[in-house]
Amino acid sequence: MQKAVQRFLFRFTKNQPRRKSKAQSLVEVAIAFPILIMLFGGVVEFGFIVNYYLSLLDATRDSARYWSQDDPFLADGVTDDNDFYYQTAYDVQKYLDPSILNPSYKGRKILLDPAKDDVIVSVYGTKKGGNTVLWRNAGPYHLFSNGKYASIFTVESIENSRVTSAPNAGILVVEVHYNYHHVLNLPWMTAFIPNPLHLQAYSIMPIRSGEPK
Repeated sequence: MQKAVQRFLFRFTKNQPRRKSKAQSLVEVAIAFPILIMLFGGVVEFGFIVNYYLSLLDATRDSARYWSQDDPFLADGVTDDNDFYYQTAYDVQKYLDPSILNPSYKGRKILLDPAKDDVIVSVYGTKKGGNTVLWRNAGPYHLFSNGKYASIFTVESIENSRVTSAPNAGILVVEVHYNYHHVLNLPWMTAFIPNPLHLQAYSIMPIRSGEPK
């Protein structure tokens, strides 16, 4: 009888999955935990990068939208109004660093480094003809005279972006170049993403006063 019971128990238990020991589970967690931490840190750092980029983009859009209603030329319609370009670029800096206007501001600030960052403002006037030709371009104006960055756009890229039948138009371009320093500064992130990371954002708005007359 005892042997029969033993044979029954053997058949019943031999196909059952073996339970993991607590030690085995701890080893698996110990192996997976660093990988999870690295992935989580990467996601957080990437979130910071996207957040900074969107702030840069909003700053250029806000400035371009406001100053597209103004005139980039002096009364003669030919001479560049340097104050227009300065104020347009300076508005980007004020948007990123609200403490410029409100010294008691305690929120997040994106500080532009005059030696490494820049804001660039350009105005293009395009004229309808047999082929789309550039009437004139004003700028580019640099907020900081570090000469580190050239404009993202060229005369050729503006010309090539328009079709022959397009009407006369004025175009205001506001760009910002910013060197983002990692917030978490994780060593395994800098192996894949430069620190600092060069971020650039721009906005383009039509400007009526820039249209060819």
